[in-house]
Amino acid sequence: MKKFLLTIFVLLQLSLLSGQNISSFQPEDFTRDANYGYFNYFQLMLYTGVNPTGNEYLEQIYTAAYKALEFRVGTQSTGRQLWQQYHNYPQYGLGFYIANLGGPAADTVIGTPSAVFFYFGAPWARFGNFSLNTDLSIGLTYDLKPYDKENNPYQTDIGSKTNVYFNLAFLLYYKLSETIDLDLGVSLAHYSNGRMFTPQAGVNPVAINLGVKYNFNPIGNYTKKTNPDYKPNRRPEFIKSEWPEFKPHHELQFMVALGTVQTPDDRNDKDDGIRYMTSSMSADWAYQFARKMSAGAGLDVFYDGSLVEWYTDWTDDYVYSDYTVLERMSFGVHGGFQYQMERFSFLYNFGVYIYKESPARGAWYMRAGGRIQLTENLYAQVVLKTMNGGKSDWIEWGMAYRLKIWE
Repeated sequence: MKKFLLTIFVLLQLSLLSGQNISSFQPEDFTRDANYGYFNYFQLMLYTGVNPTGNEYLEQIYTAAYKALEFRVGTQSTGRQLWQQYHNYPQYGLGFYIANLGGPAADTVIGTPSAVFFYFGAPWARFGNFSLNTDLSIGLTYDLKPYDKENNPYQTDIGSKTNVYFNLAFLLYYKLSETIDLDLGVSLAHYSNGRMFTPQAGVNPVAINLGVKYNFNPIGNYTKKTNPDYKPNRRPEFIKSEWPEFKPHHELQFMVALGTVQTPDDRNDKDDGIRYMTSSMSADWAYQFARKMSAGAGLDVFYDGSLVEWYTDWTDDYVYSDYTVLERMSFGVHGGFQYQMERFSFLYNFGVYIYKESPARGAWYMRAGGRIQLTENLYAQVVLKTMNGGKSDWIEWGMAYRLKIWE
């Protein structure tokens, strides 16, 4: 499972990086102008905060504050490509993170997680030496100690050693010098495997963070031998060009996805629980009203094989065929938006069930995840579906197709 998740993560990073054209030298980049070279940086960030949990046992285990250290290698875009101008000249790159969730006892019970991730930082505003950013990090976290029926029975937040890692941060940057930036912010992290292994309540540290960023231009290593007196800029002058006309338009989007879930072992007589297949289908109307934003609404059809456990009395013999396909299905409606970055888009949906046989999964759900454009109209997606809030339901591994209908 760990190798599978790592493979998916690496493929996603390669797709994202190829779409962003990160720090690849081209002949035109060697023109001696204000944006000669590339504008990279190293960033070190410290986090401290709390790790809320609904588990009384884990509340006693978290005897100290949540602490984490993060290191990033990133690129400041210049506006060479129009999508960079559309997003107010974002930063993006790769990072590594290591955390202590709450003291020595937490290390023993839940582990000391590390993570590798891709991040994208979109500036909302720049004023003087300050800039206000929203950063989204997505990757894999590992070195966790999962639930074990015999050896770790009260740790119900994490069911696997390797999980998907999310971090949403709001950061205020201050330009201290041409080389150094300082940053202060707040963040919400989340570790989850989408109920592929259970129990799976998830880990959700909330923190404040303080960081320092060192800006450099690697082209300086090439010029100092040929022209020691020439000092390339460490920060870019943002390129502004005329944007092509944008025409808002309507489109239909169709999505199909598969997944897999594991039920907790305390609901049946299996040592590791039972694994079931899930699937999702949706049909959406969407209206792209801005270059980077669209909103819409749609219909959902879900199938969850694990719902048979909500009907079955596990003290007696059971036969899966006794439960119809309809009893394992649910139907819902949702509204949401998509935030688009070149070939990648982030999507969020909020939905409510309109019909289901089982009372399981509550009354409402959310979706959050991403899509990568493969062709003009075809997308691959990885999306986390939740139940009644932030609790994972399953991961949707799927494909989506769009059809523009009118402008």
